[in-house]
Amino acid sequence: MTCPRRAVRVLPALAALLLLGGSPAGALEASKPVSQFSVAAWQIDAGLPHNLIQGIAQTPDGYLWLATQEGLARFDGVRFAVFDRRSTAAMSANDVETIYVTRDGSLWVGVYGGRLLRYQNGTFRSYSSREGLASATISALAEDAHGDLWIGTDGDGLYRFHDGAFTRFTEKDGLIDDSIRCLIGDREGGVWIGTPTGLGHHGGAFESFVLPQRERHSAVSALTFDATGRLWIGTDGDGLYRLAGGRLVSDRVALHDNHIRAILSDRQGSVWIGTDRGLHRVRDGRVEVLSRAEGLGTDTIRAVFEDREGSLWVGGVGLVQIKDGTAITYGRAQGLADEDVYTVAPAPGQGLWVGTSGGEVALFARDRFTSVAGRAVLFGATVLALREDRDGRLWVGTDHGLYCRTRGRWTTYGPREGLPPHDVRSILEDGEGRLWVGTDGGGLARLEGRRFVTLTVADGLPSDHLRALLEDRDGTLWIATYGGLAALRDGHFTNYTARDGLAHDLVRSLHLDARGVLWVGTYGGGLSRVEAGRITTYTTRQGLFDDVIFAILEDGRRRLWMSCNKGIFSVSVADLDDVAAGRRDSVRSVAYGRSDGMRSPEANGGSPAGWRADDGRLWFATAAGLVAIDPGADARTRDAPPAIIEEAWVDGERQDSAPGLDLPPGNHRLQFSYTALSLLAPDHLRFSYSLEGFDAGWIDAGTRRQTSYTNVPAGRYRFRVRVRDEDGPWNEAGTAMPLRVGAHWYRTRAFFVIAGGTLLLAFAGVYRLRVQGLLARERELDRRVQAALADVKVLSGLIPICASCKKIRDDRGYWNQLEQYIGEHSQAAFSHGICPDCVNRLYPEVAGKVARRTADS
Repeated sequence: MTCPRRAVRVLPALAALLLLGGSPAGALEASKPVSQFSVAAWQIDAGLPHNLIQGIAQTPDGYLWLATQEGLARFDGVRFAVFDRRSTAAMSANDVETIYVTRDGSLWVGVYGGRLLRYQNGTFRSYSSREGLASATISALAEDAHGDLWIGTDGDGLYRFHDGAFTRFTEKDGLIDDSIRCLIGDREGGVWIGTPTGLGHHGGAFESFVLPQRERHSAVSALTFDATGRLWIGTDGDGLYRLAGGRLVSDRVALHDNHIRAILSDRQGSVWIGTDRGLHRVRDGRVEVLSRAEGLGTDTIRAVFEDREGSLWVGGVGLVQIKDGTAITYGRAQGLADEDVYTVAPAPGQGLWVGTSGGEVALFARDRFTSVAGRAVLFGATVLALREDRDGRLWVGTDHGLYCRTRGRWTTYGPREGLPPHDVRSILEDGEGRLWVGTDGGGLARLEGRRFVTLTVADGLPSDHLRALLEDRDGTLWIATYGGLAALRDGHFTNYTARDGLAHDLVRSLHLDARGVLWVGTYGGGLSRVEAGRITTYTTRQGLFDDVIFAILEDGRRRLWMSCNKGIFSVSVADLDDVAAGRRDSVRSVAYGRSDGMRSPEANGGSPAGWRADDGRLWFATAAGLVAIDPGADARTRDAPPAIIEEAWVDGERQDSAPGLDLPPGNHRLQFSYTALSLLAPDHLRFSYSLEGFDAGWIDAGTRRQTSYTNVPAGRYRFRVRVRDEDGPWNEAGTAMPLRVGAHWYRTRAFFVIAGGTLLLAFAGVYRLRVQGLLARERELDRRVQAALADVKVLSGLIPICASCKKIRDDRGYWNQLEQYIGEHSQAAFSHGICPDCVNRLYPEVAGKVARRTADS
């Protein structure tokens, strides 16, 4: 809810320049009308915590900070991060009254109820009555040249913060009023104080300056210094004042509203004034206004701020960015009644002809539109095609037929002159001075005298629905139809369709480049290159920004520029040639839209839908005016800023990632949020990232600024992000976040060392036991061998044998059978038989029988 007596705070441009240091990256062009600046807006639906913006500041890292009634918001150009009572313990209330950045990079935040916060190095510190502040609401903040912070309150006077201590000043000390509306430090070390009573100053002692007509509603509500050091004073009801000769003097500037809520002098010396009836620019005594009617989006202005890249930020009902865009839009503010432009064509020696959907034809010259035909002439017909012939006649094709303007007089052509009763979509005058007209359903018509001769499908056209006409250098007439591409040579048609390699049969636009290569734009199929009968097709799969192409223009830097339903984009001809030759697989498109100055990214497809002027500027028909781009002054040729890793989340919980992440063992869900801080064209930044040690290489993230990982095994890693502009090199600089995922005890190196050692010891023990067993067995075998050898030595000695019975006496004195002794002392075994001598002696008859049997055999 808006408070009825909301104090207004403005961060002065001087302090911002001192803070950011160096030369400014840019500034709003002072000579450009305010209506031609690029305007972008954000509200709650885009992530703002509250639509009322009460203060704006920028920290040295590039973040934009916003004071709202529902918390403090941080903006990177794409996303809002909100700090409020739920997310930030130091916040005592969500209503942020004012914010300010000091030269040391600290962000100071004044919160409703008397709480002052300091944000530094990612941490909030709170100051309140315990540190010497009052409980009154903090309404204004400023830093003086000595580095002291001044704090204005709503009813409790003025405080100075010096060396960690607060000093209070009130009316008793000479302060003009205890209720402070605004503060600003000067170059001499003093501070200027805006109050409901008048203007105060402290430079060692207090001074007071009262408004000439002192009325209760004429409080000093806003202050700024311009580049010359002159102080500008905005009042709440009595307009703009300056300080001259120690007196407040009215500036006599005719504002649309004298209730000034915010004021800023930019780097070009223009003074911007926010009121309840829009934003005013004052320069050289001239006042221009941007309001809701001019596309500002809000009439209620509460804060104005210039960032380090030269953009102007406006806080009111929502956040608004005003900047110099690559694309400049011309429309109602320059005199065009109907901004839905369908076609643009050259007016030789004069400017450009423009046709709109509302039946208006206007001449655009010297940045102004002059209407030459409106409802009284065209009766509201949509202008689909324009062409001025060599005799100065202007031909206008509409959905109601063909019109011709000759020396201010209008003539209509229709069926009586042989023209088919269909929409006229394209008009061409060939090298012989003949007029050709393409219709939507009636084929191709050629004017001969006062009558038209028509060629249709019956004569060889692929379709009677035509969209564009182009004459080649050799006199070939190229015809874009909704049935393919046709070439008319010597009265005969040659047709090319998707079966021949054309991108699509719905052909919308044609362009012949300086080398004679024909470029064919289609509706939904992309772009085709036709050269020497060979067709090469490019689509979004090969890097084209869009597959719908309404216009194809060529600049002087060998780039093709094309318009579509999503905006305007350019592609290098060298890239296109390389794809055609097989040297590369894709092209790189550079897109232009709202953030580049287009009020609507939707282009229109009349004939022609775009034109290159003699000065090199490219002009396009769009749904929100006539758009001009100067390729030679394209601001998009700067380097991309370094990437910043903003946040890390582990298993859904935000982590303090400043020193890196050291995670316990387990399968974690990791999320990383990253950004790059350029507020000029953040939607054109492209990112890639890599978790070194896990990813095989860089992963293309496009415009995404967040990624996640699962199943990251134990180990040490580094998360890195790089960024580039659409058409620029990668910026490898930026932060890298170390990451370590711990291992379970049974997967740690110590565990493997201990386990390995234990196994080695176990193997060594088993081996030792085995060796000991083998050694013991060897010793036993050796013992047995030695015993056997001992026995063999006994047998080899003198052995007593009985002479009669042949018994042997052992070492104990006993007589044993010969076989028994030898068996006990050796490994010999015995069996018994009888020798022949004993057989003859003991068994003579047996011996005889054996002898006879042997003789017979």
